[in-house]
Amino acid sequence: MIFLGEQEEALKKYSEIILCWLNIKLQGRYSVANPTGYSCDKENCPVCSKKIQNRTDLCPDFIRILNDGKLSRIVSYKPGLLILFEGVIRTMYMNLGHSEEEFKEQCKKLFVKSGYEGFFYTNLNYKLAEWLDIHTCTYCNRQYTLVMRKPGGEKCMVPQFDHWLSKGEHPLLALSFYNLIPSCSICNSSIKSTVAMNLDEHLHPYVDRDISRSFKFDYIAISPSEYQVNCINLRMEDNKSENTLDILETKLLYKGHSKKELQDLIDLRYKYSENYLDILLNRTFNHLEVSKIDKYRLIFGVEIDEEQYHKRPFSKFKKDIIDKLISVTGKS
Repeated sequence: MIFLGEQEEALKKYSEIILCWLNIKLQGRYSVANPTGYSCDKENCPVCSKKIQNRTDLCPDFIRILNDGKLSRIVSYKPGLLILFEGVIRTMYMNLGHSEEEFKEQCKKLFVKSGYEGFFYTNLNYKLAEWLDIHTCTYCNRQYTLVMRKPGGEKCMVPQFDHWLSKGEHPLLALSFYNLIPSCSICNSSIKSTVAMNLDEHLHPYVDRDISRSFKFDYIAISPSEYQVNCINLRMEDNKSENTLDILETKLLYKGHSKKELQDLIDLRYKYSENYLDILLNRTFNHLEVSKIDKYRLIFGVEIDEEQYHKRPFSKFKKDIIDKLISVTGKS
């Protein structure tokens, strides 16, 4: 998993659009016939300028408890506050005589069915992915998650968005910015899916800044000529890193690359002269002013600045393995 940064500009752009949509769904559009309806009063608003109808099958009590800026908090709160605020909204609704199941059903209607499935994935997923500008899967850093459009602007390729807190158990948070994690289809659909996660036991890509320093990739010899990828938890004071690696099957995913990406790097150390890595890194550009970051990018196709890991697949993995190989050769 990699840290996604603050993403304040992406949050601002996303919030402006999704809040207009939510308010219209709850209040209807402003008009002479509906003077209490919603309008953001911005020229050419991509939402308010469209003919979006309010949802008429929502409980009046549910609509009322989402007023007074609560929608804005649902959309923009950081994960810790978001989880607490979800409990507050649920309690408010249940105090009006409704059950928890009724609360979930109302949330699913607005935030999941109409919002995430009906609006986000037809109007906003490409835009959010472009605003975030994350080039590889947040969870595995193995797959590119680039956004590609056809020459005419039509949709072509976009990352999936995983709900860190599943939309099945937390439907109120289906459109919450910090609950939408850009990821590849393998991590989102096949591995993590609806697995329950929490901030006490798992790392969050918008919360834990030191994610990349909480574990490292290593390797072990399983025969004189065969090696296997290993992951080492560096955060011994708690199990958050270990738990996250387990849920995301990081060890298993990278074990599958033992005979390719790992072996290629091992070969540089053991098939050629012992100083071959030193030659590649320190002598290839001997007469040129080339930074260490650029050397790794040009030679190995990876980024070694952890804030840039997302730009190239296998960046953290290859950096960790190369660091070990260099330490074995005694070169730097």
